[in-house]
Amino acid sequence: MSPFLPSFSTADISIHDLVCVLPDGRLLLDNLNGSFGGEPAALVGPNGVGKTVLAKILAGLLPSSSGTVIRRGNVFYLDQMTNPEEFGTVADLAGVSAILNAVRLAVEGTDSSELELADGNWNIEERLVRELHAAGLGYLTANTPVSTLSGGECTRVSLVGAFLSGADFLILDEPTNHLDAQSKRSLMEYLKTWKGGLLVVSHDRELLEQMGRIVELSQNGLKSYGGNYSFYTAAKAQEKLATLSRLEHAKTERKRASAELRASLERQRHRTAQGRKNKKNQGFPKSLLHAMKGNAEKTTGKLRELKEEKTQALAEAEKEAFMEAEIREPVVLIPPACSVHAAKIVLRMRGVVLPHGSHREAIDWTVTGPERAAVEGPNGSGKTTLLRVLKGEIEASAGSCEVKVPFAFLDQFAGTSDAFMNGERSSVELLRAHGKNLDLGGAGTRLAQIGIAGERLALPAKVLSGGERLKVALLCAIHSEPSPQLLILDEPTNHLDLESVESVEKLLNAYSGALIVVSHDAYFLERIGATRRIRLTGKHERQKQAATT
Repeated sequence: MSPFLPSFSTADISIHDLVCVLPDGRLLLDNLNGSFGGEPAALVGPNGVGKTVLAKILAGLLPSSSGTVIRRGNVFYLDQMTNPEEFGTVADLAGVSAILNAVRLAVEGTDSSELELADGNWNIEERLVRELHAAGLGYLTANTPVSTLSGGECTRVSLVGAFLSGADFLILDEPTNHLDAQSKRSLMEYLKTWKGGLLVVSHDRELLEQMGRIVELSQNGLKSYGGNYSFYTAAKAQEKLATLSRLEHAKTERKRASAELRASLERQRHRTAQGRKNKKNQGFPKSLLHAMKGNAEKTTGKLRELKEEKTQALAEAEKEAFMEAEIREPVVLIPPACSVHAAKIVLRMRGVVLPHGSHREAIDWTVTGPERAAVEGPNGSGKTTLLRVLKGEIEASAGSCEVKVPFAFLDQFAGTSDAFMNGERSSVELLRAHGKNLDLGGAGTRLAQIGIAGERLALPAKVLSGGERLKVALLCAIHSEPSPQLLILDEPTNHLDLESVESVEKLLNAYSGALIVVSHDAYFLERIGATRRIRLTGKHERQKQAATT
């Protein structure tokens, strides 16, 4: 997929010394400076760092505590939490129903008060039809009920509304969340027709790959990287190497200074002692020797003070380098005995017809050994239904399904589900409850290896981040009794930041059993080694197939 072209719009947004303090008194954003405009940009950063709050401040929807925001052009913000149930028709969702109605009344001459709203928008219906076609939604009309649309269609209709809003700058918050692969591709192709300013808040690596600039928000502020996701990761890797080099240099300098201080003090003590001995032997009065001793001690004290100041400065430099390096232990999973023999049949589906979803063909599917399979298809095709049939939660309309090994199932809400994550219990308690053979030390070790250590081990699970909760749930699933030889996951990376997604990938790569995953994240599927694809057909695909027969 070709990247987005640079924007030629003069619209931009700049911020200066921006500060945001939350109502509870916590400092969320501190002294941020930066600008957005020109090339399409993406805002990335860990969950909870304040990306959505910053995006809403940029759009003028939230106030900052201090600092300035300068906007050149009108800004449109598309929220990731738009609720389709609040809208009746496509025109409502696109935000043009009032204008369409005004134009109709004005043309009919029945309400002259609507002329102002209609003025300049006489061709709004034509523009709506044109934008729907451009977004790949030409089969929809202004009056199509929103209740008949999929999640991906709703997102694209909302984006159509953004295009029609007259805005000069778009801010999109997680626009690809919950979209299937085809909907994501359609949305990205449609976005390429936008000529104004664009800022996307996202952790979708496929979308980030199309951006012209990545802006990272962290506790250290905003940092801009002039390229797409591949450029960003390469630059971060180089930064890490340089920072680690500075850290090693700081360590070496501190150790050298400490050794030099000890050696200098030892030489000074030796000279002082030798001088007192020589002067005593020469018959110097005791009062003079006492005064000379005091002067020597002052000299030694000043020398110690100067050396210690230098050592302290070097220690601070080492601490700063360490903090900048953000050193984390690599995620290493100690898996239970859950491997499955290569010839063992893990599951077998024969002539299975799903009770829900648009996929109508019978499914014949056998998984053997530690296979890694991805279930793909558009939203509404029946992917989650298929997993529920595998789980035994619902029955197929026809055919038979047998899972022949112990298995564990996690959906996208596993981090908050009572099945794994009783929010009042600590992560150690949860892991020990599922892993019957884990003692306190074993549970703590495994949690530390996924970045949950120290005081966080004793915290209630409900106060952990979404990424941490999912990793704990994944550990609980893998260490369940009996040991699962099959892991079934439904959209495990939704709502996770980039670092958490990478941690989950490492966890799954250490797992030695069979794996079945529903995910629209092509990067994720590639990195966990999903080599087999099972595709379900959507309603529009079936309509196309019917039209050609």
